[in-house]
Amino acid sequence: MCSPRVLIFIFFHILAAVFLISADLSEVHVCDASNSNNSYIYCSGRLLAAVNNLSLFEDSKEFVDMPLVYSPNETIAAFDQQFPPNEPITDKANLQMFLGKYFRPPGSELQNCTPTDWIPNPPKLTAIVDPDLRAWALELNGIWKDLCRQIDTRIRDDHEKYSLIYVPEPFIVPGGRFREFYYWDAYWIIKGLLASNMTSTTRSMITNLVDMVDRFGFVPNGGRVYYLQRSQPPLLAGMVYEYYEKTKDKDFMIKVLPTLLKEFNFWHASRTVNVTLANGNGNGTYTVYRYATPSTVPRPEAYQQDTQNAQSMDEQQQRSFYQNMASAAESGWDFSSRWFADKLTLQKIETTQIIPIDLNAFMCWNMDILQYLFEQTGDRDHSDKFLQLRASFRLALNAVFYNATKGAWFDFNMRTGMQNVEFYPHMAVPLFTGCYQLLNQWKAIRLFQYMTDAGAFSYPGGVPTSLVNNTGEQWDFPNGWSPLNHMVIEGLRKSSNPDMQDQAFRIAEKWILGNYRVFAATKHMYEKYNVIGTVPEPGAGGEYEVQEGFGWTNGVILDLLATYGDRIRLPNATTTTTAPNQPGSAATTRPICALLVFSVTILFRSYLFIR
Repeated sequence: MCSPRVLIFIFFHILAAVFLISADLSEVHVCDASNSNNSYIYCSGRLLAAVNNLSLFEDSKEFVDMPLVYSPNETIAAFDQQFPPNEPITDKANLQMFLGKYFRPPGSELQNCTPTDWIPNPPKLTAIVDPDLRAWALELNGIWKDLCRQIDTRIRDDHEKYSLIYVPEPFIVPGGRFREFYYWDAYWIIKGLLASNMTSTTRSMITNLVDMVDRFGFVPNGGRVYYLQRSQPPLLAGMVYEYYEKTKDKDFMIKVLPTLLKEFNFWHASRTVNVTLANGNGNGTYTVYRYATPSTVPRPEAYQQDTQNAQSMDEQQQRSFYQNMASAAESGWDFSSRWFADKLTLQKIETTQIIPIDLNAFMCWNMDILQYLFEQTGDRDHSDKFLQLRASFRLALNAVFYNATKGAWFDFNMRTGMQNVEFYPHMAVPLFTGCYQLLNQWKAIRLFQYMTDAGAFSYPGGVPTSLVNNTGEQWDFPNGWSPLNHMVIEGLRKSSNPDMQDQAFRIAEKWILGNYRVFAATKHMYEKYNVIGTVPEPGAGGEYEVQEGFGWTNGVILDLLATYGDRIRLPNATTTTTAPNQPGSAATTRPICALLVFSVTILFRSYLFIR
């Protein structure tokens, strides 16, 4: 007889196989007539296909960012007349001439702006002790003016000619090909804006995202109509929390609180799945969150790559592939071995089968924040509701994601019924969000030891995005990303363990000095960096060239310098590679002391947020 655990394992495999075989995915476009008046130009149709099939642009995003000269109906009528529907489109030069007549250059619909609250010498940045780092921080502060954009009200009134979604307030863009606002980028941009004392610009960015939820029911991936079927990691509540803690602007907080609840309900209604377990962590069925956009067509901004990667698949396989690609884009990790069935091949992507620990930790943070904000308003009913919801959800986090043997949180794969026990730095997001049982500090210490033993802290430039080094994807080794390094640093810093806090400082030091040296050599900030070389350099890999700017990179650096600017100096800071700590090192010799420190600390700190 098979053991109960083996029977459960077999059951999950059979269930997954039945699901994969019987799934009948219908065609769902990335935008349609329900949310866009120009969907047949920017989201689907012969024109979109022809431009990409003939490779008019190296980057597919160029075309779908181009504003129309005439109305969508006039444009399509002219296109059908010049390129009849029953004839193949092969004349590249003729199609290029058509675009020159009926479209404007991408980005021409956006206006540069200077934030009204920008100041040249923010107090937190002028307090940085090292003169070179201080001068650099003030230079980065100046880049906010270069990245500020606003949309003319004429676009609001004539929006069908644009893929750009109108928002009323100025905003900070990432930079490069990313001309519009992006959802999860905004959190780290806001961290930097607050370090620059730019609370008005922060409020404007939050207002725009709140407007998105009020109009569409959620925050789209970014500010284009072709993003209207997917979101990004749910950090709007985190932005409101950071702004409220900085300003105590209670009127604004009360105004946007219903919208935060609306967004939370979107994720709960549209991105949840039930997982039934029978393992050592806890038997039962748990409701958890995953990335799962309904879109089953090529992403317009990456049309060429998607269709080329799917060309050998049948129709059903293609739709599944497109859905999993869009769902990975919703995660922000586009793309990574984290989503691949074989940890190697993009064509074997299975994002919708993965239950991500970071998304669930973000949702737990949403519960924390909503409980806290409702408490601030005196709404005990909602506050108590989220207090109870958070407590029960932490049980799900422990049961589904925590591996007691490894001492770490991992993604859960529904197809295999098992955790993915590979190192990725998103395993530290529960520390960043504080979404673990705070009195069980052992979990934090064990995670720290796991990451140390895995070698996560051994690279000269910071923490890599994975230890999988043969995929060529941008969210894999050897790239390091600002948001991931920031969450690791903050998660370790907010612990009560001296070794974890020391490691937080060392990672921050590596990340700051690596970014500084690249900037000194190139005069640019980049979206990602290669963390393994002794000489820092921009990252590589993925679907497009590494981008300059760069919103969240600047935000993270300014926030870290505001935190550690009294300790980090040039040129004598330590940036050399260090060997990973081994079991029995300092990371494991002081846990009891750390717990005693924590027990005292917890009496004086809020149980909600350790700041």
